[in-house]
Amino acid sequence: MQKILPIILAASILLLAGCHKKSEEEKLKDAMKQCATEYLKNDGITAYDSLRVDCVDTVTEMGYAKLNSELLAQMAEAYLAMYEEAVNDDDIAKVDAISRYLNETNRTKADFDDLMESGDLKSDGILLFMVTGAYYHGGQAEELMFLVQPDKKTLHTLDPFGDNLLYREDS
Repeated sequence: MQKILPIILAASILLLAGCHKKSEEEKLKDAMKQCATEYLKNDGITAYDSLRVDCVDTVTEMGYAKLNSELLAQMAEAYLAMYEEAVNDDDIAKVDAISRYLNETNRTKADFDDLMESGDLKSDGILLFMVTGAYYHGGQAEELMFLVQPDKKTLHTLDPFGDNLLYREDS
């Protein structure tokens, strides 16, 4: 019995040392991997070899406003190029339509810029999670990035013209 006791004790120590309790970061990445699966499914991507979550960052109110402002700046740049092309083609109907899109984009960007300058936005806390990673299909990696609500289950689509999280009333 005396010879068996040290063996049992050593085996127990090895077994306990081998048990790994997941860190909060690992648990968060696991939750986001489920969201990544849903994100891909929403994009019609169901066949892939593997999925990887590289990073989960928090997005504050200020970060959210910056994301929207940057997206709108890119959109305005694209609309401006289309506008100039329509002017060169002398397509009055297209010039008028693109002009409206460009004006709305610039107005919305100005709203986000005003919010950032107001001092009313928080630079801490969690408004959303931004998840980056990749999925693999046929040996090729395809990068992905998506946003998730703080419930760690609900995907959020960045839509500067629609659902602005900064204007929501706290429940």
